[in-house]
Amino acid sequence: MIADVDYNLQVSSRARNVTLKINRANGLVVVIPKDFDHSLLPDILTSRQRWINRQMERFDAMPGRFEQNWPPASIDFTGSAECFRIRYQSSGNNQLKIRCDDKDLTVELPEQWSNEDLAALLVKWMKQYGQQYCDRLAHRLSEQTGLLFNKVVVRGQKTRWGSFSTRGTLSLNYKLLFLPEALLRHVILHELAHSIHMNHSSAFWELLQSIDPDSQAHDQQLSDGWKYLPSWLD
Repeated sequence: MIADVDYNLQVSSRARNVTLKINRANGLVVVIPKDFDHSLLPDILTSRQRWINRQMERFDAMPGRFEQNWPPASIDFTGSAECFRIRYQSSGNNQLKIRCDDKDLTVELPEQWSNEDLAALLVKWMKQYGQQYCDRLAHRLSEQTGLLFNKVVVRGQKTRWGSFSTRGTLSLNYKLLFLPEALLRHVILHELAHSIHMNHSSAFWELLQSIDPDSQAHDQQLSDGWKYLPSWLD
């Protein structure tokens, strides 16, 4: 415990600065660069004590996962500027189903269903939607920047917004769809920059800055990305 708060420490080869994050599963998460001097942590966390306290109080005041606005009446994707209304209806079979008609989603509910099952169904649909949308956006940004990739895969990563493999696979988190468009584009541009530099060298940051002039501000804003997510997302 440092700065009167328990925290989880994560070492990241991708990080260039110490980043503080808060999420429902892990509470306060401190992400440090791979070769960071751990002895510097106490002073850094003490300097952020007020921010930590404020964010923890805010997080503790948030409703439980299924306590507010559940089940959701809509899914609002800020990143793609699209909103899908949800209609729920009883079903005669024993399986949860979902269908999409333009901007309307219809969820068929069996006699017995759980909150977790419904959340999983909605997440599955969001990943499918995200796969299509992010694939189009990534191709558009690739054409604009000349940075190439092989394919896009949308997943539900717990600790990352995105990654780029040596085989050219651009992996993105479907939760990015809830973030502002500028942050969604920033993550994709960040990962595309790895098609040239598979590291976080000064050359990488220079390249990213050239294609995303506000990259430093966007990177800082991502540390608070959780605040854009619906409370029912795990």
